[in-house]
Amino acid sequence: MSYGTPPPPPPGGQPPYGENPYGQQSFGAPPSGDPGTLDLPYYGIGFVPAVQRAFQKYARFDGRASRSEYWWFSLALGLVALVLYIPLVAASAAGSDGLVIVFALLLFALFAAMIVPSIAIAVRRLHDANFSGWMYLLGFIPGCGGIIQIVLMCLPSKPEGARFDRAGGAGGGGYGQPNPYGQSPYGQ
Repeated sequence: MSYGTPPPPPPGGQPPYGENPYGQQSFGAPPSGDPGTLDLPYYGIGFVPAVQRAFQKYARFDGRASRSEYWWFSLALGLVALVLYIPLVAASAAGSDGLVIVFALLLFALFAAMIVPSIAIAVRRLHDANFSGWMYLLGFIPGCGGIIQIVLMCLPSKPEGARFDRAGGAGGGGYGQPNPYGQSPYGQ
């Protein structure tokens, strides 16, 4: 071995100290997922791209959405609602009926415009956890439905959820169609 050449790999095939031994994404690395395609979930997406992506997939109930896509969009929707709700309460306390009507109409318009993308991203999030989109209806159970829905949205992604992808996506056929390559991309 001459000066300046790296040492041979250690026995057992382990990488040198400081390198990730399991081939996983290390802390601080760029997010995984392909931001160029809307057919696959984007894991580790940031706030603004997640909101943009949710609006690009406004009424798509197929495919999957990562946890970060879902929760960033939910946060954005909650912040906008809060920005409209605080002046509504202030106008109500001040007794200004005109402003109350204006802010109430703005809140109603917001919720009317956001009902379709909210349900769509929730269905895609359920798909990513390998559940049917119809599980969204569990949220309507009085008393515990909201808790069930929050728990379902917090569950981790599962590779089996690729069955909800469009044809040509990571899961192959999508919608119950067989994988054109004959086997699951996850070796099962």
